[in-house]
Amino acid sequence: MIHRLQRIVQEVNRARDIDSALVLITESLTQDLNAQACSIFLAKENEPGVMILQASNGLNPAIIGNVERKLGQGLIGTIAARAEAMNLIDAPKHKKFLLVPDSGEVDFPIMLGVPIIAHREVLGVISVQRAKNAFNEDEEAFLTTLAAQLATSIERAESKGRVSIEASTHTIKGVAGAPGMAIGVAMVLNRGVNLESVPDKKTDDIDGELKSFRAAVSKVCEELTEQAEKMRASLPEEECALFLAYAQMLTGGSLIDDTEKGISNGNWAPSSWRDTIEQHAYVFTQMEDRYLAERANDIRDLGLRVLRKLMLEQSIYLDFPEQTILVGDDVTATDLADVPLDCLSGIVSAHGSSSSHVAILAHALGIPAVMGVPNLPVKQLDGVNLIVDGYSGSAFINPDKSILAEYNQYLKEEEAIEQDLLVIKNQPAVTTDQHKVSLMVNSGLMSDHTPSLRSGAEGVGLYRTEIPFQIRDRFPSEEEQYLIYRNVLETFKGMPVVLRTLDVGGDKPLSYFPISEANPFLGWRGVRITLDHPEIFVTQVRAMIRANVGINNLEILLPMITGKGELEESLVLIKRVLAEIEEEVGEKITLPKIGAMIEVPSAVYQIEDICALVDFVSIGTNDLTQYLLAVDRNNENVAELYSSLHPAVLKAMCQIVEGAEASDTPVSVCGELAGDPLGVMALLGMGIDSLSMSVGSLLRAKKVIMSFSHAELTELLQQALALPDAFTIREMYAGKLEERGLGGFLRAGK
Repeated sequence: MIHRLQRIVQEVNRARDIDSALVLITESLTQDLNAQACSIFLAKENEPGVMILQASNGLNPAIIGNVERKLGQGLIGTIAARAEAMNLIDAPKHKKFLLVPDSGEVDFPIMLGVPIIAHREVLGVISVQRAKNAFNEDEEAFLTTLAAQLATSIERAESKGRVSIEASTHTIKGVAGAPGMAIGVAMVLNRGVNLESVPDKKTDDIDGELKSFRAAVSKVCEELTEQAEKMRASLPEEECALFLAYAQMLTGGSLIDDTEKGISNGNWAPSSWRDTIEQHAYVFTQMEDRYLAERANDIRDLGLRVLRKLMLEQSIYLDFPEQTILVGDDVTATDLADVPLDCLSGIVSAHGSSSSHVAILAHALGIPAVMGVPNLPVKQLDGVNLIVDGYSGSAFINPDKSILAEYNQYLKEEEAIEQDLLVIKNQPAVTTDQHKVSLMVNSGLMSDHTPSLRSGAEGVGLYRTEIPFQIRDRFPSEEEQYLIYRNVLETFKGMPVVLRTLDVGGDKPLSYFPISEANPFLGWRGVRITLDHPEIFVTQVRAMIRANVGINNLEILLPMITGKGELEESLVLIKRVLAEIEEEVGEKITLPKIGAMIEVPSAVYQIEDICALVDFVSIGTNDLTQYLLAVDRNNENVAELYSSLHPAVLKAMCQIVEGAEASDTPVSVCGELAGDPLGVMALLGMGIDSLSMSVGSLLRAKKVIMSFSHAELTELLQQALALPDAFTIREMYAGKLEERGLGGFLRAGK
């Protein structure tokens, strides 16, 4: 059964569009289930609750596209409405049966139908029919399992078909990653990590593509031959022969010929190679012999080896459009670094959420992002016109004139909003009843400094020191770190600068310090790593304290604190470093203020003990939300469940504030909630009066603060805490913002 399931799913995934995919499914199921007929109904895109017959094998082909069923109508509509299978030995006698004239189905009274469901939504129904012999439990289980697996494949095939066939606008929906809007041209970057996301591209330079392909193949051949020679000293000859067999496959034959044929037909080399590898691997996967079937992995491995070389050959020819929309299966921070900032206008990623690392960086850069787009047809998008709406989490592929005009107008209105906000740049952030709020910026890039100062920020509430670590191929030295920290401390002289110690792991890896874990967010990250490697921690703290000499605006923030023990260990090391530097310079140095990030539930319940050891605490709402709600913030499948306005998260933050008040410990917020206009309202209602956010959010946050009284926000928080879920809380706060004429902070247009 498993082999049959895999074969059908693989065939569907290879299909060029939805029609081809459905034909493959109906033909395969008719054969595998010994059925005389197989039909597939799919939900109509613009008519909720209505399904149409889109494919059939064994019935009159004239009925395809001409039979519709509403939810609850007929057997098909009943299966969809109930979202459960029906196995009938005499379908025409069922009270819900509706005969389709001239279909031929009366000859096949035995029927098995199952719903196709993805993300709680019924996409359609698959039914099989035959003349005799009821469908048994194994056959029902097979069809149910297949329908569950096919749901994603069918969505992907539909997206692929719409983009490649329709010239009209196609809307895709993900989650709002970073606010703002952009109109530009999609660019798909591929570093040779996988074959599946290699974009389709046409080329006029066939000779150039052939040259690049042959150069890549030649380099891989040389490497494989060298590897075989090296291995002969320690491996049997038959093991070494594998490398030589790989090299032999690249010296000629169908792999090379088919790829060069694809290039000659006008396709660029990477997509031609991708198609050839997929075709050859597919042939092996269809073989009954298990040993031969597994040779498909060898083909794919060889494919990746050549692809990596080929992408290196191609990278020197990259030409970024003036308004680049970066598109990918999983856009990374490294991808962002590859695009010149003056060209980067927006991001669309198949994976990730509003609080994933790339979304946070996009927010910091003021670049709109749409994350977690299911079944994003990445391969078809390179060079396509796109509109990115980071407010709604939508993007428009091939936007028509009316949508372009609409968003051009929105962009003008957005510019007008930004110009209006400049008026309050130098005004204090004070509520209408004179409650003062300190607004600082989150930073981590040298390029952030000037915009941050111009924005009217009162300091740096969070400097992400991991970014200088991520952009290198080794740990930065103490001197390199000293220069970076000295620069930021001097730039903001007279204002507090909170430097967070190294916070890597989770979704912030270091290429030269690999961490392989099944659950990285629950694993080795933050202060856990630096305490296990005190040489890293001590070097960084030395650089920080040295950089602070003569400036004295440094505050050190410790991430991922789960209890007193980690704090006490960290403080011992920090004080030891201070004493060493005092001895080196021969003078007394003031110990910087030390703070703890509260982002783990255990820290919430130990808040009073933690506050007794530190000078301040800073709430990291991104991870706190993730851990409290058990929602991986990088997982697009549960992105809709992630919200820092969830009642549980708000109540936890209230508990932090109350616990800190007992020892008069200042509380700030440096997570993304601090820059969310609705989050600002909630946080002020708790009594928090220090917020740190991306520079692009600062003036909007200030405008929200200046539009409400503190007493009003305190009352609104009590109302919010009585509401059942994040959606209703967001709606309540959004309504209040609309009343103040600030709805343009949450959506496109004023």
